[in-house]
Formats: sequence, C-alpha cells, structure tokens
Amino acid sequence: MQQYLTTGAKREVDDQIARANKFIFGNNTFRTNQREAIQTTLERKDVFVLMPTGGGKSLCYQLPAVLSNGITVVVSPLLSLIQDQVTSLVRNRPAGIPAAYLSSQTAQKLIKAVWKDLHRPVPTIKLLYVTPEKLAASSSLIAMLEDLNRRGMLARFVIDEAHCVTQWGHDFRPDYNKLGRLKELFPDVPVMALTATAPQKVIDSVKKILKIPRATIFSMSFNRSNLSFSVIEKESEEPKALAQLYSYISSNYSNNVVGIVYCMTKQQSEDVANYLFDRGIQADFYHAGQSSTDREMVQEAWQDGQVKVVCATIAYGMGIDKPDVRYVLHFSVAKSIEGYYQEAGRAGRDGQPSQCTIFYNRRDVSKIRGIINMPRKGNTMKTRGVHMEKLERMMEYCEDAGSCRRQYLVSYFGQSFNRKDCRKTCDNCRHVIAH
Repeated sequence: MQQYLTTGAKREVDDQIARANKFIFGNNTFRTNQREAIQTTLERKDVFVLMPTGGGKSLCYQLPAVLSNGITVVVSPLLSLIQDQVTSLVRNRPAGIPAAYLSSQTAQKLIKAVWKDLHRPVPTIKLLYVTPEKLAASSSLIAMLEDLNRRGMLARFVIDEAHCVTQWGHDFRPDYNKLGRLKELFPDVPVMALTATAPQKVIDSVKKILKIPRATIFSMSFNRSNLSFSVIEKESEEPKALAQLYSYISSNYSNNVVGIVYCMTKQQSEDVANYLFDRGIQADFYHAGQSSTDREMVQEAWQDGQVKVVCATIAYGMGIDKPDVRYVLHFSVAKSIEGYYQEAGRAGRDGQPSQCTIFYNRRDVSKIRGIINMPRKGNTMKTRGVHMEKLERMMEYCEDAGSCRRQYLVSYFGQSFNRKDCRKTCDNCRHVIAH
C-alpha cells in the first residue's frame, strides 16, 4: 500500500478503502472521522484518534492493516480483550482477517507458528496483537520487529487504550509508559494512538510520551444525545442493594430488553448475575478471570439473544460490540469520569434512546479508596493522588443534585454544552423542570 500511494491516484485509494469497508468488514458507510483517520495513517502519518465508545475505533486501524504491506502491531492492555479481538477478526468477519497475538500466556506451539510466519518474505499475518508487558520484556520480539522493518514489512504501531500511557490517564500502566521507545527505535514507522476518553491534559501527555508531537488528532463530540443519565442512592447492605437492583430492572424493563450491569469485583459480577437469573432475568457474568472459551460462550449467547443482561467487572473493558443495549447500570460507582463515560457509552450504539444509571453510596467509594491505596507495582504517591482526584470528580458527579449531568460529562472533556439542550435527559434536569 505504501508504494501504491506514491503511484496511484488518491481516488483509487479511496475506492480501495470503501471496497474493503464493504466487502471485508461488512459496512456500507463510515462513521464520523473513520475514513479520514484511515486515509491519514495510510499516508504514513502519526494519528491520534479520540472516539467515544461505540464510535468505531478498531476499524481505524484494522482496515488500513488489511490494505498495507506488512504487519500492523497493536499494543493492547488486556490479554482477555486481545483474545476476543483476534477471535472476532479471524472468525466473525465476512472475510477472515489473518491476526495473531503474542503474550506470556501464548502456547509455545502457537508462538513457533507466528514466528515462522513473521520470517516469511511476505508474512500472511496482518495484525499482530501484543501486551505492553510482552513488548517491554522481549528483546527477541524487538529484534523481529527490526528485521520486519528492514524488509519493509512493518506497516505501523497501534497503541489502543492510549490513556494507559500516562499517569494522568484513568488506567495508568507502567509498561505502557515505555512505549515512547518505539519512535526511538522505529522513527519512520507511523503510530496510531486511540482512546475513547481523554481530557486535553491526557492527550498532551500521551503525545509527549509516545513522541508523536505532530500527530493529526481526530476528535468527536462527547455529547451522546440518545443517552439519558441518572444516579440512585444505593442501599448500604448488599442483600437490600441486590433487591433494589432487581426491582429497578424488573419495573423499568421488560424481559427481552438488553442491558449491562457493571460491578466492582469478579465475585460481585457472578453474585449479581446469579441473583438476577434466579429471579427470572436471563443474566450471565463476563470478566477477565474467565477462560477465553467461557467469555466466547457468553458473547455468543448475548449476540444470539439467549442472554439479555451481562454482569461485568468495571476493570474489564468488554470486547463485545452490541448495538441494542438499552441500559447500562453501575451497581458500584466507577473510579473516574473517563471510566464511567466509556462504560456508559456501551448503551445505545444504534442511536436509540438508552439509560445510564449509577447506584451510588459512600461505602463503595471507601472500598475504591482502599483499592487505590493498595501497594502494587507503579502505584506511587503521585499515581495514587491522580486516582484520588479522579474519584473525587466521580463523587462530585454523583452527589451534585442540581447540575445537568450531561453538561458535567461533556465539559469534563473540554467541550461546551448548553444545559437547555439536555431536554430532561438527566434526572437533575427532570427535577428542575418538575419543580
């Protein structure tokens, strides 16, 4: 594709992009900024894609990967998410896309097969997913990438969930912080950074750390007009809170309505799913502690409509793309506005009206404070301070009974929003009008 761009007409490249979108990915149109981001990375320029959950971030690098010579290396933070993405690419597209992943848990037999393919003059693999830990720890992987680059077979680096790069991001990972090394080792290889949620401070920090100061930024409005937002005071005792959750779901939604319930821990996600299931709601749980086979089964049951409600951990960014989710409930408060916006944004991807509700109490906040203060790698005083500050903003959002919740969310990401345009789509604005 690199050679093609220097000799072929731009219109022909655009046609190739449109054909790949239709025949390989099964889409008739592009969403906002997708085509432009794809064109820019195919011109071998650095790109920063800021796209709310459900905006179609993955197409921005998966489509150019198919059209480019060589391999697109995707750095992603969660092994479980990588496994789900690779499975989806290989199996679930109209045409299967050759993809593989390397991690500390990849079977030796599979590693050998991947390695063998990468040594071919023209590898068949188009997308190679790696965890940041693997990239940081494996000198043989870096050597292989250098060899691919010498042969003109290294198309680009993709940094998914790019907010993890900086401690100002809501999910900082120390090994992500080392990814700036890629530009030092491969100055001519384009980088694409992607995230669903990042205030300006985070964007600036990510660009600096990844050494992509001139990256073209593609950003979308953070106002999801079809979503409505509310906060409910959660019962402090777990049995009462579970009964409250069940009562809320059963009185507001019929049995065939699709929803997600976010929970604080893997155990809680299982407990909530079992509680709802025992009372006639078709619920199941989905978290990073499950095997990829189990997660796949839940995904398929959800896609097929056998499961209506998925109970998932807050820490697990789900690789499920289901457009008709009518509600996202947080049974425990999110740790940050960024995290909340990303999780809530899984509702209403089809553009239909959908509800995002938090069950909030101070007890859950205390538990999260405890988690933030737990000693672990990279959890410095500064990092803890950043997380505490983000939690304070989340508390502020939940406890403010007067401000427009939509306005609060949009302004957090540095964009403006007129409260009049909320039109009763948050509980605070409904109360103001009611009174």
